[in-house]
Amino acid sequence: MKKRFLAYIPLLAILLGGCWDEAQYKDITIVPVMGLTKNDEGVKALFTFPTFVNGQINYSKSEGKGISTRDARDDANHRTMEALDLSHLEVLLISSDIAKQDVYEPLDAFFRSPRNRITSYLAVVEGDMEQYFNPSGEVKTEVAIFYPELLRTAVLYTYVAENTLGETAILLLDDSMDLSLPYMILNEMGVPTIEGIALFSNKKFTGKVFKKQEAVLASVMKKKLGKYTRLSFDWKEKNTPITIEVINAHRKINISNDKVELSYTIDIDVAEFPKIDLYEKKVRKEAEKFLASELKGEFEKIIKTTQEAKSDIIGIGRKVHAFHQDLWKRGDWHETYATLPIDVKVKVNMKRTNIIN
Repeated sequence: MKKRFLAYIPLLAILLGGCWDEAQYKDITIVPVMGLTKNDEGVKALFTFPTFVNGQINYSKSEGKGISTRDARDDANHRTMEALDLSHLEVLLISSDIAKQDVYEPLDAFFRSPRNRITSYLAVVEGDMEQYFNPSGEVKTEVAIFYPELLRTAVLYTYVAENTLGETAILLLDDSMDLSLPYMILNEMGVPTIEGIALFSNKKFTGKVFKKQEAVLASVMKKKLGKYTRLSFDWKEKNTPITIEVINAHRKINISNDKVELSYTIDIDVAEFPKIDLYEKKVRKEAEKFLASELKGEFEKIIKTTQEAKSDIIGIGRKVHAFHQDLWKRGDWHETYATLPIDVKVKVNMKRTNIIN
């Protein structure tokens, strides 16, 4: 009996020992939104976090400066009542000047601790970071609530592809595919607005941005669709607009003789077409042909821009790296991608029209 009890002692020690990384809420302050920008010392970090006063939730802000992200966070801890905790971070904003350098360096601290949340959203912002933490009166809610909901909506409607901290780390360490992140500006009323997606090359923001519909098209090319993916075109021959919703996007990458062929089959639903004659098979075929032509042209523009930026956000390099080592070993992939002949083919299948047709 005594021997059996002694055998249970190591198990009891494990069960009663508690969590090695336990942090009491009374000792920490949860930070939902953080911003990183440059300053004379190196990095300036801004934080917003909830505080409880007389049973009500208010939001406070703090900032810190240092030679690195971790150093700036420690500096900010000197001015808060509890230690700033990033385990529930929802959004990290990165200034464009930091993003134009090696963006992995300021992000490294987030990947060192298992307590950090890797599902946080990232976004590149243009302009003064402090204005994003103190926006104009047109923003009717706290930034700690505003930014997570803004980015969730953008992902839902495919305005941007979902890039979390974890996914960003994978792409930053992947030589065969480049990163793209949501790009945010302040509009004429001072309201933070998602303008499109920022293109990266070799871990650095290139300064090139896909705006509005271009950003949606780039997500279609990557096959990263949100719940809703809508595109609008002006069908001049019919003197009418047509809006479609992408149901699915199928892609094939064929590589031969150092040339790339991207073949897309796009399944769509018609969301808007005032001419209301899609019940005619001839009109449907005409619409499919028109949309295929428009999408092909738009895809070719996107390829041209990414090649100019030396930014393979489409992921062609992954296929080359896996199956075409002779092409991959020709040199730096970014330089190879910039001059690679790429042909695009598009087929559109109209799966649904509307309740009238």
